[in-house]
Amino acid sequence: MAMVYCRGCARQLHETAHTCPQCGAPQFAAPATPAGAGSSWKAITSLILGILCVLTLFDDSEWDNDTLTGLGLFAGIALLLGILSIHQKNSGNGMAIAGVVMAVISLLCLIGLSAS
Repeated sequence: MAMVYCRGCARQLHETAHTCPQCGAPQFAAPATPAGAGSSWKAITSLILGILCVLTLFDDSEWDNDTLTGLGLFAGIALLLGILSIHQKNSGNGMAIAGVVMAVISLLCLIGLSAS
């Protein structure tokens, strides 16, 4: 039977005790969360850029090379950030998936517009 010291009052207690019987202090540290688990900036950015790319597709005016380059750049960044967010299992996976889907749709339309 191994004994350890309480984290709160420094009295001896059994090593499997979850709390100290004398002072009630918890004895086990809370599990550490992964570094990127709370960060959802990649998913949010992917979603916003995906929305902008899809909204750009509804523009009826003539598109020049700068517009096509901008659409490709925004869609590529949205796709990259969404895939990174999903792969790293960050919070906001739904937003990242939506951003990836919209980026892929935009890139497919861009390829179609560039070919014609």
